[in-house]
Amino acid sequence: MTAQGPNMRNYDETYRSFRWSIPERFNFAWDVVDRWATDEQRLALYWLSREGEERTFTFADFRELSNRFANMVWHLGLKKGDVVLVMLPRRPEWQVVMLGLMKLGIVPAPCTTMLRPKDIEYRANLAEAKAIITDPANADKVEEVRATCPTLEHLILVGGERTGWVSYERGMDEAAPDVVDVEKTRSSDPALLYFTSGTVGGPKMVLHNHGYALAHRLTGEYWLDLKPSDLHWNLSDTGWAKAAYSTLFGPWNMGATVFMFEGGFDPEQTLDILQRYGITVFCA
Repeated sequence: MTAQGPNMRNYDETYRSFRWSIPERFNFAWDVVDRWATDEQRLALYWLSREGEERTFTFADFRELSNRFANMVWHLGLKKGDVVLVMLPRRPEWQVVMLGLMKLGIVPAPCTTMLRPKDIEYRANLAEAKAIITDPANADKVEEVRATCPTLEHLILVGGERTGWVSYERGMDEAAPDVVDVEKTRSSDPALLYFTSGTVGGPKMVLHNHGYALAHRLTGEYWLDLKPSDLHWNLSDTGWAKAAYSTLFGPWNMGATVFMFEGGFDPEQTLDILQRYGITVFCA
């Protein structure tokens, strides 16, 4: 097999010829992920659990799963422009939730699972979040501040059942696999909300539009130098912006496969995974 060269072969030439081309309407989930899904066999995600369980997902899988989640939250009454806190560990449901919300123009606000109850309260109230999505390991933290977050209308639990919470699994089972009658988002519409680390004062909200996801094609193409044949592993927690551009937008704009490991960082284990799974691009 002939080795492929870098995507950017000549910086000066690329710089001179580069032009932004942002369409009036764009939605990463519809226009990128679902288009890659026309190749039913194209692998989108290789997931490895802490215990060693391996699961693979194609772009076609994510098309259907994100459609189901979009239908699920639509039936809950969530609508375009609503903010939803997404506090999930490195699991495939993170991508499903992010894509499903974006399809409807709902604004996900990714949150690290390291947040404390007061951090959740701060973010929920500042963003006027309508819902929060998390797992059983973090649900108690949400319950602790639920009464002081007046805009929170829905609590969605991934991976279990809990009184007062909507079951992700049950909702997905009941939801239809196709989404119809959805107004396509404009590139300038709100798409994603992040909070800064709060180095000076409290964390600040940073709102990105749908064009932001398209712009990260450059991240995938030039910074990560990804090709559709690559297997890309980013160590970032899902709550940080790096996950957006190195676990979601960058790789999938290029049609590359994302590798995701549920566990935390261990140097020896990381080296073993790099070798055992043939990771071709590594971002730490």
